[in-house]
Amino acid sequence: MYISGDNSCLNCIYHNPKKIRDIFINIEKKESYIDIIKKNKLENLTKFLNKKELLFINKEDKRGSNDIIIRREKYETSQLNSIISPQETNSLIVVADQLTDQNNLGNIMRTSLLIGVHGVILPEHSSASITGTTSMTSSGAVEIIKFHLSKNLSRTLEELKNKGYWIYSLDMKGERIDNNFYFDKRSVIIIGNEGKGIRKNILEKSDFKISLYQEKIKGIDSYNAANSLAMAAHHYKLNFS
Repeated sequence: MYISGDNSCLNCIYHNPKKIRDIFINIEKKESYIDIIKKNKLENLTKFLNKKELLFINKEDKRGSNDIIIRREKYETSQLNSIISPQETNSLIVVADQLTDQNNLGNIMRTSLLIGVHGVILPEHSSASITGTTSMTSSGAVEIIKFHLSKNLSRTLEELKNKGYWIYSLDMKGERIDNNFYFDKRSVIIIGNEGKGIRKNILEKSDFKISLYQEKIKGIDSYNAANSLAMAAHHYKLNFS
């Protein structure tokens, strides 16, 4: 697969150089990248091309404005046990239930990494896949954050409950998060599909339904998924700061 752009590619070099198969760089920008290429001993995988040649490498990148493109192995999923923290420790896990927009997913990955989430769980089916677009919109966070593909999300939530986690679903009809609201120290925050929200059977697995303050604006009914997660996860962190 191909990833492009400075943040995506540089984070791949920083964190997963062994996953790289080829590096393509605009020859006019050679000096901007040569030091990191040498530092990570990737000279043999690097090709310097003119801008026109570079445009033909990653045809999925419609913008064609990037000066570096990497061909890497596909992103690997993590086992659920690697995301679950030891009992009695603080831990936050994010579940994205059938999120189909790769830009939203990328922003969720970036937010999760920066807020200190232990991992992101996605259903195996009816969910956006991790692609070059996800990498770009996450600013390369997908190179670092762990993510798990669940074959059966209901069963996965039960397993998390057995490990001491409490399940919170973001739902417009849920309890409002305010200064008096406290998450449990081992929490899972679920965010839903951009249009349909969280599936009914997943909501039924939740211990709590929670909502965020918002103004009533005709024609705009909710925050986007990444913004909702950022606010809820930030509140979790404030609870235990």
